[in-house]
Amino acid sequence: MTALPLQKFGKAYLKREDQNLTGSVKDRALPAQIESLERQGFKKAVISSSGNAAISAIHFCQQKNINLDIFLSTKIDPKKRRKIEELAQNTHFTKTPIKEAFRFSKKENAYLLRQSTDPSALKGYQDLGKELCDQLPQISSIFFPVGSGTTLLGTYRGISESRSGTIKFFAVQPASHAPIASIFDPNIKKEEKTSTDALSVKFLPLKEKVIKAISETNGDALVISEKKLQKARLILEKNDIFTSFEGALAYAGYKKAKSLKIKLGPNPVVILTGQKHQ
Repeated sequence: MTALPLQKFGKAYLKREDQNLTGSVKDRALPAQIESLERQGFKKAVISSSGNAAISAIHFCQQKNINLDIFLSTKIDPKKRRKIEELAQNTHFTKTPIKEAFRFSKKENAYLLRQSTDPSALKGYQDLGKELCDQLPQISSIFFPVGSGTTLLGTYRGISESRSGTIKFFAVQPASHAPIASIFDPNIKKEEKTSTDALSVKFLPLKEKVIKAISETNGDALVISEKKLQKARLILEKNDIFTSFEGALAYAGYKKAKSLKIKLGPNPVVILTGQKHQ
């Protein structure tokens, strides 16, 4: 995989995972998952997703002629729904997509591409950590938009294998849903809605490991209001950076950390993932 740009932006660097083949960091994990699927002799795959993971899975499954069924929430963003329906046929809409995908995987002997429960996904994200160390050996802190935390944990493991020394890891979550950030900041002013629909994950099998990774790096978890999220996205777009709300959330986390005078070191990195859907 060709290394993606690390773009200097003010006093930080933007890791442009939104420039992956299908536009999100999910492309890091899917090839490793497909390799695992083929190695184990599966002929079918299934995924539950809020959008980006499904789009990535469609691309890599089609490359290998693997039958893919996709379970989506009935509340999925309409723009992402249209995109997925344009690309795939076997889509199922349900109020319980995670549960239904699990059931389907057992009944149909289909490989479950849920990244938080598939160890091969973590291996895919380790490459992101190694790539960051190659591009910026003196990296000092990293900001991730966090749902299940799989990307953060895999990157943490990749960096741990590549270099010694502390790089602070920051998990950034919206004020409407912050199950990991609330451990670090219990005084959250909860909001009812957020534009980051892809991060409203309720099934968190890696939660304790993610919290441990953040703590071991002397990092933190930050909660971002919808107002701050929109402000961060506007800043990026004024500079011709058209990423997803999740990418803007990570940048908002960086801005908040700076305003709180948290020590980030000389080379902070913000993970941008997902393209802006028109």
